[in-house]
Amino acid sequence: MAFCIREKQFVDTGYTAVENKFFINYMPEAPDKCVAVYLLGLTLSQSDGDDNSRETVAAKLNLSEEEVIAAFRYWEELGLVTVLDGNPPQILYHTLRNNAGTLKKIKPSKYARFSANIQSVIEGRMITPHEYDAYYTFLEDTTFQPEALVYVAKYCAELKGKDISYQYILTVARNQLIKGATTLAAVTDNLSSQQKYDDDLKIVFKAIKSNRHIDYRDRVYYEKWSRDYGFALDVICAVAKTCEKGGMDKLDAKLSEYYRKGALSVKEIEDYETEKTRLYDLARATTKAIGVYYQSLDSVVEEYIVPWLRRGYDDETLLAVARYCFRSGIRTLNGVASIIDKLYKNGVVNLASLEEYLDELAMYDDKIQTVLRKCGLARATTSNDRVLYRTWTDQWHMPQELIDYAAELAAGKKSPLSYVNTLLADFKQHGISTAEQAADHRMKFALNTAATAQKAIIGADIQRRHYTDEQIMSLFTALDESED
Repeated sequence: MAFCIREKQFVDTGYTAVENKFFINYMPEAPDKCVAVYLLGLTLSQSDGDDNSRETVAAKLNLSEEEVIAAFRYWEELGLVTVLDGNPPQILYHTLRNNAGTLKKIKPSKYARFSANIQSVIEGRMITPHEYDAYYTFLEDTTFQPEALVYVAKYCAELKGKDISYQYILTVARNQLIKGATTLAAVTDNLSSQQKYDDDLKIVFKAIKSNRHIDYRDRVYYEKWSRDYGFALDVICAVAKTCEKGGMDKLDAKLSEYYRKGALSVKEIEDYETEKTRLYDLARATTKAIGVYYQSLDSVVEEYIVPWLRRGYDDETLLAVARYCFRSGIRTLNGVASIIDKLYKNGVVNLASLEEYLDELAMYDDKIQTVLRKCGLARATTSNDRVLYRTWTDQWHMPQELIDYAAELAAGKKSPLSYVNTLLADFKQHGISTAEQAADHRMKFALNTAATAQKAIIGADIQRRHYTDEQIMSLFTALDESED
């Protein structure tokens, strides 16, 4: 899955197009690393390849993956991107068409009271016409009440300070809109109820060793963890202690993963992590056994390891199969999966049955090698040899002495195995099951052939029988029916 994607309005080109509005309205005030992350992500959004990943952005800019997500969160507050939920999250780039357009013509008197109220809330600076236009457009395009938006601005100013950016205010307002809160009463109730999480968040911040102020997004996170997911505070804090480097984003990713897996208590989480470690260790050992390397083992675990374990295979058996595949020239996970499918169909699911199965294959190969030597062939056994031998023994039920006899007769022939197959097919047709019967049959055949040749000389006018297409089709239909 691509890490960075774009809206359809972007045009695919051989270069990266950056709108002038970004340079004029956003870049001057943005931190350097946020600008770098935005531009590199925009470039990667044109590709669906493996390079379009959070790891690539972090590596190229010498940042941690958590810093990359934090930079995108900065742009999300400004409305330039959306950080889509997921593990890992995905970044959706927006065009800037609605962020810095021409001022919408609205009667000044319509929002005069709103304008005065919101300016009194944002005391740290004067609100620009462009900013007012953004508020007006939001109110015009939604059912959000002006007094509710003023309350949102007051809430944000208390969190971020009196010079809070309008993009942040509108981000909070849009989140309320998504929840269906558009009136002053509903927005007040939502935001006020979230403040009750502050005491718990202080404990979480202590566990995660963060000294920053509680943000609106922190409250949204905690509301999701406690109310939607059902995690208790002690569980959240236990997980938070493992997220000192990743911060709240990493904590959210972990809790979301545990929720999906049904691990809601500390004990269940510990058991899940133990099993997860085992799965990833097994995936790493399996890929190493066949000589391949995966930067991320997530897909290996989900697509291969877990389904194999569900079939009843244990770690030791899977590693044995992987080593067997490597010696057989099978160096891909798809190849290993194909072998495991065949083993499973034959009831081979543990190490004992695998060794028994391989011993059986080795026994077959020894017998095939005997046939090859009698034919005068000195080479390794091939899959075609095995198919032929199983046809002779399992389907035609030919005894080994008869196969050896046919092989001796084939020595020196142009295609020895094909000749053996022809002889055995003839023996099967005539119900021959011993070497003595085969020798007698061949002697009679030779005499009959000589007599037939003599008759051909005497009666050269005897005509060979010809079959119509319908007769041939009827014969082959009968052949199909007689195979059972």
